[in-house]
Amino acid sequence: KFSPECDTERKIFVLQTTMLTLLLFALAPALAMLLGSIAVFWVRVPGMLQAATQTFSAGILISAVAGELYPLLSSPQNSVGAAEVVPEWQVYVAISVGFAVSLVLMFGMEHLAGSAEEEEAESKALVRSLSKAIARSFSGESLGAPPLPDAEAGKVLEAFREEVAELQHGVGRLQASLLAGSCEDIDKIVHEVSYDVDRTKRHLAQPEPLDEANLARMQFHGEELRDNADNLGLQTSVAGARRAVRAFELTLQHIHGHTEHQKFRRWAPARMPTVQAILSEKISWPLVCAVCTDAAVDGFLIGLAFTASRSSGLCMSIATSLEMGFLGLSFSASVQNMTRSVPKHVCLVVMPPVLLTLFGVCGHASGKLLKANPALFIGFISFAIVALLFLVTQELLAEARKLAGDSKCVNVMFFIGLLVGIFLEKFLQTLLG
Repeated sequence: KFSPECDTERKIFVLQTTMLTLLLFALAPALAMLLGSIAVFWVRVPGMLQAATQTFSAGILISAVAGELYPLLSSPQNSVGAAEVVPEWQVYVAISVGFAVSLVLMFGMEHLAGSAEEEEAESKALVRSLSKAIARSFSGESLGAPPLPDAEAGKVLEAFREEVAELQHGVGRLQASLLAGSCEDIDKIVHEVSYDVDRTKRHLAQPEPLDEANLARMQFHGEELRDNADNLGLQTSVAGARRAVRAFELTLQHIHGHTEHQKFRRWAPARMPTVQAILSEKISWPLVCAVCTDAAVDGFLIGLAFTASRSSGLCMSIATSLEMGFLGLSFSASVQNMTRSVPKHVCLVVMPPVLLTLFGVCGHASGKLLKANPALFIGFISFAIVALLFLVTQELLAEARKLAGDSKCVNVMFFIGLLVGIFLEKFLQTLLG
């Protein structure tokens, strides 16, 4: 308690209350990520529940953007409370720069995370290419020469021409089936041509043979696929048959992912490694950096949104908690398939939640400082809007559609999330006056 006359004491109390609230907002998604990382040892989230959660989170985020952040760009003078009028040209420049920086960062992180699973194979290929390039440079050959010897390159091109003939034949068959209009024939030929394309790409890329660890995982999933196939014949209902076919399809896709070096997906946790599986014990640092950067950006956005208004900060915190819970699950599952070292696993999965909390505080502090410079503050709000819309359109809704398709029950969760966000904003406005 403090006396009303003591202005310093009142300011300290307000500051402490604000920081405590901010820490709670930032700690919620950090704890959710930790819980997801721990849960990876026991559970994998069902696809439909995961899709419903994604669409619900997307609705809350859209509510926060439309109700809290976008109005700050529409009325920049009111958003920062500056004494001087912000020139229009500064507003346009700040919004444009914020959009551009956010787009570059978001797509850059997506590319970094996507290429992480292929790091080891690509690094080996790069070493081979550099070795050959250095050898050519010392022998006086041009660095622009083909990376393969002439004889080997000739064999590859000869095989490529044969593949092209197969592809052209497949296109002809597909055109004939399109004229006939048979859905079954069209689907069959499309899959056959897709296999021909994969085979052609492998011949051109000259990949190394499957390593022992990858092959062992594929053999394990082959047995799992056999169990799925046996389970298909035991179904006595249409609903059960659909679930069994879906399980068979997921296992088959997982095996295919091993042959294609499937990329990391934040919403698709890798399966638990078997006791017999041989792990590489090598950490994919691009993946670690991408996840840590993602967590830091989300924390910064929470702090920035909290500076704009507490209700937008709370909406961000709730939606981010759901998102980070799944990200923690996926990231921890990926680490689980890299190493069996418990200290390594713990250190890696703890880093993103810590960064999220720290950057939440940094985002709030930056927002408070930037309010003295309205143009910069508007630029950061523009950055936050693009980052959130990227998350909604490129990740949450896209992944939910892959899992649930056109499921009405899942799709309606988006509007439920939107409604919850609107009610939450109204409630907080009433509560905070």
